[in-house]
Amino acid sequence: MAAPRLTTRMMVIDDDADYSRLIVECFTGLGFEVVYVDSGEEALAQIQGFAPEIILLDLRMPGMDGFEVCRNIRRNPEYAGIIIIILTSVGDTEDKIKGIDIGANDYVVKPCGLAEIFEVVARVNRFLQTRTGYLRKVEEEKFFTLRGAANTVCHEINNPLTAIVGSARVLSMQLAGRPDAGELQPQADTILEACHRIQNITHQLAKAIRVVTTEPVPGVKMIDLQASTKEE
Repeated sequence: MAAPRLTTRMMVIDDDADYSRLIVECFTGLGFEVVYVDSGEEALAQIQGFAPEIILLDLRMPGMDGFEVCRNIRRNPEYAGIIIIILTSVGDTEDKIKGIDIGANDYVVKPCGLAEIFEVVARVNRFLQTRTGYLRKVEEEKFFTLRGAANTVCHEINNPLTAIVGSARVLSMQLAGRPDAGELQPQADTILEACHRIQNITHQLAKAIRVVTTEPVPGVKMIDLQASTKEE
């Protein structure tokens, strides 16, 4: 079985410390970064800071149970990409159905022996491989969208922009020798500078080879043009 990426972060949420220790040791040995918490409340307190990519979630815990934890996670759009695998007892068909209904991706039966531990590993890897393919497809779609926008911008903007640049240069030459040139020339220069900045943006868009976004203001994402033109 292929080892997952070293950057894969997993959170184990279960009040059974002995069982969780086996899971943590298993996935840590496979290269995962694993955090264990023993309550739903603690899980919700740590999830934002740790940013897990996959969660193993026991349904039957004192205090906030796994159902409520799952509901809280799925209410937050920021956590939509987290894979949640619920841990249920043998014969708890109702729990399995309910868990899937509220947003879990899959379930594994516990208590676990060695065979069940391998089943957990297999299911985690399956979801990670599926997600990798999905993310690759999303990135490709984002790139083709950017490429289409770049072609449109270059076609629709560059032609009138060239006319503006040419007119601004003619205006700049005509100002030479005029008594009011000192007052008007800076404005003509400002027009040329702004046009050159727009041309530079269109050139960067045309050279983009991938999509890199930045968030200058919380909740507002923008394309980082400079980074999008560089190889990873």
